[in-house]
Amino acid sequence: MRRAFGASLPTDEELAVARETTEFDRTLAFFDGAEIVATAGIFTYEMTVPGGTLPCGGVTRVSVLTTHRRRGLLTAMMRRQLDDMHERGEPLAALYASEAPIYGRFGYGLGTYQAAVEIERSHAAFAKAVAGGGRLTMVDVPTGIREFTRVWEQARHKQPGMLTFDERWMRNQLADLELHREGSSPHYRVLYRDGDNPTGFAIYRIKMDWDASGPNGTLRLEMLVAATAEAYAALWRHVLDVDLMARVTAEMRPVEEPLRFLLADSRQPKTRIEDGVWLRLVDVAAALEGRRYAVDGRLTLRVRDALCPWNDGQYELLGGPGGAECKSNGGTPDLALDAADLAALYLGGNRFRTLFEAGRLEELRPGAIARADAMFATDRAPWCPSHF
Repeated sequence: MRRAFGASLPTDEELAVARETTEFDRTLAFFDGAEIVATAGIFTYEMTVPGGTLPCGGVTRVSVLTTHRRRGLLTAMMRRQLDDMHERGEPLAALYASEAPIYGRFGYGLGTYQAAVEIERSHAAFAKAVAGGGRLTMVDVPTGIREFTRVWEQARHKQPGMLTFDERWMRNQLADLELHREGSSPHYRVLYRDGDNPTGFAIYRIKMDWDASGPNGTLRLEMLVAATAEAYAALWRHVLDVDLMARVTAEMRPVEEPLRFLLADSRQPKTRIEDGVWLRLVDVAAALEGRRYAVDGRLTLRVRDALCPWNDGQYELLGGPGGAECKSNGGTPDLALDAADLAALYLGGNRFRTLFEAGRLEELRPGAIARADAMFATDRAPWCPSHF
């Protein structure tokens, strides 16, 4: 995989860190003689969906060497993975795409977005003072593993798109490999506590620089997760107050970042929107039944899925805030769409109206798009703060 992505071979330390999270029974490789020429893997997760959680296969480490392209290796691995997840009863699959055009043909749709932001410290004053009685402390790695995991578990149940992140994964996040520093400092680890309860954390690095006018450093925020609004504001205030920094940058932030409304300067933060998680409905009926809906409603969907024939068909969805039922239906459909487009709509990160205007779905009964948008609406845009 490193060869395919133009990176150096992994060190012994990197291999040791990766070994703890690698699921060897879900790891694939193609061999040409003794040489590995293609790879793919899956991490076993649970994803938060609107109103609940569902098993999700995290597709990862996908690569094909340039010497072995156009031989069907990627298609074969995608086929094997989807069959595996279906047999295991995982309704969802998710991945991050190195190139956007690749995975749509395997039924993955763009399910979440993320933001890259930059804030100039000279424009980082808050409109109001931070309220709250909690306190911030720097913590060591063992404390971070334990307490950050507790924060994550509190936060993830309220945020569609978040994945399980146990102590094993937090240890991976805090491994602080030289590979990830890119000339910046080791990790700074900050915990926010409200009494004895940890409710937020931030992980960042700093890169010192000086010019003729003085300090010109950059703070690179790697992760900030908060279970309460007070923890969120306090952690951002801390990050923006670190001395000798001229700017704060962060990637993989939510597109609906509340920070913009904490700042007095509404033109901050400077923001670039990027694609986040690509989602695949491995089992359409189980996925639709596994989430909750903003209003009570009924929809009949004609779903096209050439790669997963068990999904290809027509479904009647009866759902609302209290539950959902999805079953095969032979009547006249309200909407017709491909499985990849349904996946893009599933978490609420895209609107049916948007995909309709892009020609990605058909409205076969008047009013069906408005009804679908009302049902699939969520109070939070989906967001996944962890990479895999």
